[in-house]
Amino acid sequence: MTEKRPEKSRRRGSGTQSISELARQVSRGSFRRYGFAQSEIVARWPEIVGPVLSGCSVPERLTFPRSESAGGTLYIRIEGSFAVEMQHLEELVLERINGFYGYRAVERLVYRHGPLPKRREQQSRAPVKLTDSQQKELDDLLSPLTDSGLQKALYRLGATVLVPEKPEKPMARRRFTRRGMGAAAPEKER
Repeated sequence: MTEKRPEKSRRRGSGTQSISELARQVSRGSFRRYGFAQSEIVARWPEIVGPVLSGCSVPERLTFPRSESAGGTLYIRIEGSFAVEMQHLEELVLERINGFYGYRAVERLVYRHGPLPKRREQQSRAPVKLTDSQQKELDDLLSPLTDSGLQKALYRLGATVLVPEKPEKPMARRRFTRRGMGAAAPEKER
């Protein structure tokens, strides 16, 4: 007799997913179009080549010979005179890239001169000003914590949550008139 296997129930959602996993799924198609089967090389370029070389270079695409996943060519956009420096450090860069992948993924680097995309600088925010009662409330909530770094981080987070942003003032509405821009709306009497 044949045994019937219980049907596996298909769940539509797999529960909660991390933002990094969702971003990886969304960006996978565009990275593959430019030859990056694994998008981590773009995201971790500063870790791979170091802060100096990553400041003047960006990986553009990675191509492999047909039906192979090793021995690829990495195209790198470099600005200014750092191409000569990168050529001198080519063996070190190849070693670091292949160490990142865990196998001999890249055998050759091709340099392209050109401007790099502008990187957004993080804007520093003005420190949040709390009232005395808000400071006391935060101190009371965070006093059981022993880790001072965590306590400072949570204090900054709590300060930004407790202080609401200033609401924007609504613009005065103008009424339509036949002769042009219109007149300002009359003030309502209270």
